[in-house]
Amino acid sequence: MLRSFTEALGAFLTARLSDMPERPVASFALPGAVPGQNALNLFLSAMAEDAELRANEPQFARAGLGWVSTPPPLRLKCSYILSAWPAAENPAEAALVQLRLLGAAYGVFASAKTLPAVHLPAPMRVPGLTGPVLALSKDDLSQRPEFWASAGCLFRPAFSLTATVSLPVNAERYDHLVEDVQIDYPLDHGHTQ
Repeated sequence: MLRSFTEALGAFLTARLSDMPERPVASFALPGAVPGQNALNLFLSAMAEDAELRANEPQFARAGLGWVSTPPPLRLKCSYILSAWPAAENPAEAALVQLRLLGAAYGVFASAKTLPAVHLPAPMRVPGLTGPVLALSKDDLSQRPEFWASAGCLFRPAFSLTATVSLPVNAERYDHLVEDVQIDYPLDHGHTQ
């Protein structure tokens, strides 16, 4: 599911930037150049459950003669580092294309607070499931030289994006569910022996 969501995020970004003369593609591996293409790299750098958005109560719904219990969705916070990689070989031109791509990508995510349903993978289009929330974040990892060194490249401008996604959890089915039965009989108070 995370792979599908990350690919959908990239497809959304490149669709929004399709009118740029640079026509960037999305890449998802460790940051690096995509030979012969202008690329925007969405690197998933961290993920963790968002405990603040966690719900604990399952929902029950009738399904024929039985019941279906739907556990609350898992709220997962995914942190991406977004960097731009120009195809131009001339260093001065490459630097300008890189800044143009990065600025355009920043503009897309600054104005989009959620990923439209049309871009979501099918399993995430469940009725009642909260759509992914997108936010530019202040994650310092993109600004750390050791991150870029571990990626095998020199430091470059980048920004961090956080996407909080709701992942559906499998429902459990209960047929003819009866948990506690209590039968009260009135005591006969009116008769004495």
